[in-house]
Amino acid sequence: MPHPLYQPLTGGAGLLTLSDGRFKTARLSVALLLPLDKDAASAYAILPYLLRRSCEAYPGFTVLKRRLNELYGARIVAEVTRLGECQALVLHAVSIDDRFALHGETVASACAELLGSMLFRPVLENGAFPAKDVEQEKRCLIERIQSEINEKRLYARRRCESLLCEGEPYAVDRHGTIEGVSALTPASVTEAWKRALSTAQVRLIAQGADIPKDIGDAFRAGLASLPDRNPCRYTPQIVRRASTVREAVERMDVGQAKLVLGLRAGAAEPDEGVPAMRLMNALLGGTPHSLLFRNVREKLSLCYYCQSSYDRLKGVMLIDSGVEEKNAERAKEEILRQLDAVRAGGFTDEDLESARLSVVNQFRTVGDLQSTAGSWYLGQSFQEIPSTPEEAAKAVEAVTKEQVAAAAQGVSLGAAYLLAGKEAQ
Repeated sequence: MPHPLYQPLTGGAGLLTLSDGRFKTARLSVALLLPLDKDAASAYAILPYLLRRSCEAYPGFTVLKRRLNELYGARIVAEVTRLGECQALVLHAVSIDDRFALHGETVASACAELLGSMLFRPVLENGAFPAKDVEQEKRCLIERIQSEINEKRLYARRRCESLLCEGEPYAVDRHGTIEGVSALTPASVTEAWKRALSTAQVRLIAQGADIPKDIGDAFRAGLASLPDRNPCRYTPQIVRRASTVREAVERMDVGQAKLVLGLRAGAAEPDEGVPAMRLMNALLGGTPHSLLFRNVREKLSLCYYCQSSYDRLKGVMLIDSGVEEKNAERAKEEILRQLDAVRAGGFTDEDLESARLSVVNQFRTVGDLQSTAGSWYLGQSFQEIPSTPEEAAKAVEAVTKEQVAAAAQGVSLGAAYLLAGKEAQ
């Protein structure tokens, strides 16, 4: 996978170009990066979905769709994601690569111009987003939040994160809350849009075979036109060790209980210990042949699934499992026993190499899709020098058994959350 090239655009903004001729499509992503804030999250979360609807140049679905068809069926995709304690508001433009245009058109540049117009020059009525558009997107955003609540495994993970990181920005949901979305007005959303443009760090990621030199011009001009541009600084709140263990049991109408343990990992970017933590997580519960899967699920039959995950930007681990409520305490004890075994080096060389191979293979397949490659570099927006997947793979290949054990010794339990049925099982 080619090494990216970074180019600063203007204060707090930068362009990352990934030239790769293996794909027939070009992809341009623009992300506004803002600190997670419970009071602003809902208003920020609705913005990408509002902005993708139209712009001054194409003020309506029909004319916008006609323009996208002229660009060989280009697509505009909106999403809101989380990077550590940062809320990322993202618009993607996906089109054919310029070398496949029938008449030599620069489709990528046209898509960049369209994205810039959407971001900086949306359709406004009396200085605010149209009330009808705001109401439609409010309903859609509420449905997104409700769908995550209905997905009980995801809901339980979010509840454990909130329990572990109570009072920290990490506890704020990237979509905000149903109450917060319901209270939005055209005026409040417009104010949030202006504030986001003024304070967000901006990242552009351009992907294609031969990326036009003017790909960032529309965004450079748009940012330069803002009168009070003052990009915020990203300063995540990293807690190295848990000082206490918070516990909570919540009852809902569920057939299978969800047990989630929240842990402080002790290592977060840019710590040198991140590669060892990545490998430790894979060994413990991050792969289908992990210690948790083989012992807690297969050998002892204490759960239906048992997996761990690691957020390197925040230094948080989650271990989530589906259990019978009567087995929840035993499952928790066995999960922590497996963690203790890793701390003591109680795993075989075969266990370690299987985990290492899994992590390395994941990194080496990042470049197989433009979307995963783009996500990889978006996730490194706050690193001074982004690393390629190949460099990350080499770092994991160099991790020793002793370093894995030491990484596990830095992990501390901070929360235990159980989502169980309404009646004790």
